[in-house]
Amino acid sequence: MSMLESAPRAELLQRDDGEAWADPLRAPSWRALVEGRTPTSRVRRLVSALLPVAAGPGRFMFASRVSQIGPDDAMDVFNVMHRSLTVEAADADLGWRTVAIAIGLSDAEVDAALREPTAEADDLVTVVRAFGYRSAHEGAAVAWALERRWPQLCGELAGALSAHHKVDEPALAHLRDQSEQAGSVADRCDRLVARYLQEPWEVFEGRRAAREVLWGLTALLESVDVG
Repeated sequence: MSMLESAPRAELLQRDDGEAWADPLRAPSWRALVEGRTPTSRVRRLVSALLPVAAGPGRFMFASRVSQIGPDDAMDVFNVMHRSLTVEAADADLGWRTVAIAIGLSDAEVDAALREPTAEADDLVTVVRAFGYRSAHEGAAVAWALERRWPQLCGELAGALSAHHKVDEPALAHLRDQSEQAGSVADRCDRLVARYLQEPWEVFEGRRAAREVLWGLTALLESVDVG
């Protein structure tokens, strides 16, 4: 039995993208951080919760889709990974540790956060990887929904740390670098959904996967009670 298309793919994705539930960075806890209404102690907890998603266990979580996508798109993934290993500002392990230390976490606390992720962080990384391994269209939709938002998250966090918590610019080099990748990340994610979300059932399953990971990030941001 075939599935009928309810609307063009681009329209459905844009419609989802405009919904408040679809944007973790509109969550009250995150807006409080950006606007400077979050105590530094809670910011430390947020950075600690994000550490195993951005670095360590979750550093290359989006790479799981290489098992399902074409060679040209896989090369894009490998190029991003290569840049993160050869450009100092792109090194997530170094960059997020530097941010964590600058906001007041110790090396031991950073190691503990990476070694023992919160339930929300562990779930988010696991789900992102699972969709990438399962199908090209779900991996593409997850990238479009979450990976495309990552530069904004990094940029807003850098701005908040600089403006409200007196973190010096050198410590924010990685966050600034990731923020500057917004255009190239968006282009890459747009190509993925155009290529792999073709059939109505692929769009349906892709949108469902995107919602799950966006809810996962929202749960993580809200779990540390930074509002």
